[in-house]
Amino acid sequence: MKCIFVESGETGEIIFEENRIVFEPKRVEPNYVIFRSFVNAHTHLGDSVAKDPERMSLEELVGPEGYKFKILNSAKENEIVEEMERSIELAYKSGTTEVYDFREGGIRGFELLREADKRGIVRALTRPSNLEEAEILSEKSHGFGFSSVRDHDKSFLEECREIAKKKKILFAIHAGEKDNEDVEGAIALEPDMLVHMNMADKSSLKKAMDEGIAIVSCARSNAFFGLLNLENLKILSEYDNWMIGTDNVMISTPSLLDEFKFLSYFIPEEKIYRAAARGKSFVVARIDKLSRSKNPLRGLKRLESCDVVMIAQIEFG
Repeated sequence: MKCIFVESGETGEIIFEENRIVFEPKRVEPNYVIFRSFVNAHTHLGDSVAKDPERMSLEELVGPEGYKFKILNSAKENEIVEEMERSIELAYKSGTTEVYDFREGGIRGFELLREADKRGIVRALTRPSNLEEAEILSEKSHGFGFSSVRDHDKSFLEECREIAKKKKILFAIHAGEKDNEDVEGAIALEPDMLVHMNMADKSSLKKAMDEGIAIVSCARSNAFFGLLNLENLKILSEYDNWMIGTDNVMISTPSLLDEFKFLSYFIPEEKIYRAAARGKSFVVARIDKLSRSKNPLRGLKRLESCDVVMIAQIEFG
């Protein structure tokens, strides 16, 4: 396979040796492109069972009493598992080797996700409903993932934060999605990850960045709800701890190639790549759609999941 590695612009051949795959640099005319695999830093895989709802407000669609949870409560468990498995497979085939999922449903929700994750690529950030459940989930999951501080008892969130610190697991929370009112409370919890921050004010955004908190943007989701804030997005694109997610599967595909494509209309592709390409494997894709492209890294926005031919550990010589 004759390839070009987008990070260096170096061309070479992929050699399949016993127990390993090696990229050997040499001057070739490439017919494949190699790039580092993606990390999808925020999904809600469970609502894969409720794709493409009617247009409604953020609160009506995904709020605690909203449409999403009514559908989840009425859906059969096997349907939820089947659709989550389908979404995980789409994410993987689009070049993603890690998916951080905000896993609603407590212990049972976590078990359903584990059943669906045949690829073993999902990092479950679970949402316990009480401290007993939090203690159990802290031993099983990758961490905790909460919606806005508006939706939860403050002392419960603080106790879950302490459990996460003690168990050395992640604590993540939504903030600044529709306004700045829940941002101060979220930052006070000293989270490892803040999701959205698109409508956070500049001082709050700076405070979170100064504290080194990972911030995840979900631009397609923000745009769907009329909350896309290009000013904050451009500030975040300069931040080393900026990450990218696809949010609710009910409104956006879990493909980071699709998110890359959308973001590239507003943010330079090199910055998107830095935020998304955090995986430990490498993706090999057909180069056809990049024909005559002046820059293969910028050309990644042209790729789709059908162009991906292989995801593997590749050694670079």
